[in-house]
Amino acid sequence: MTNLWLAIDHANDGLFRTPDSSDIRFELLDLVAHAPGWGIVVRPAQGHGEVRPELACAGLPDIETVEELIVPTRSTDAVKVGFEDHQAGCAPIAQAVLERLPGYHRVFLEPYCARPGCLDDLAALAERSGETGIVLKLKVNDEGIAAIERADIGRAPWVARSDGMSWDDFNKRLPQVRALGAGGVMVGRAVWGDTGAAGQDVLLKTVRERMHSIERIFA
Repeated sequence: MTNLWLAIDHANDGLFRTPDSSDIRFELLDLVAHAPGWGIVVRPAQGHGEVRPELACAGLPDIETVEELIVPTRSTDAVKVGFEDHQAGCAPIAQAVLERLPGYHRVFLEPYCARPGCLDDLAALAERSGETGIVLKLKVNDEGIAAIERADIGRAPWVARSDGMSWDDFNKRLPQVRALGAGGVMVGRAVWGDTGAAGQDVLLKTVRERMHSIERIFA
């Protein structure tokens, strides 16, 4: 299974509209379906087009308590959920999430805190799960990188998230992110969301170029 993921599960549908009112999600699905080594992150209700199930990930709504978790009808081999428990910490809610999402080949856990202690606990959980279990999705802005450097990530599998960064900012961080141990990326708006008033053809060309740039770093 891949470690390079293009995310189109954002809740704001308007972000996917080009100036001519086209919805680019269909073209992005087709692009990933024909891009070796890439997977797609979609809302469960969206479907994943021609992308094979092992290269598709269901992006679930973020939660603050495990009771908020929406367990979808399974149509993908991977699932992703973002969370932050302000009281019990990250590891207990992560364990509870895993218990409610059995059968997935991969579960991407996206903690919204940057406390090294929580990252230590989650990394230990991910490392015990092996290569086909838990993958952490970690922010790599200044705060995120500082937390990763302080934490004991060890050999836990993790991918970088763009977390609202521009493409230029995200891209320039990727060599450092790779050196810190990231196996890949799970990236959305940094790749497809900042092309301004570009039409669909220019936007898709830009997305392809950015995907190739990421591929070269993680080759």
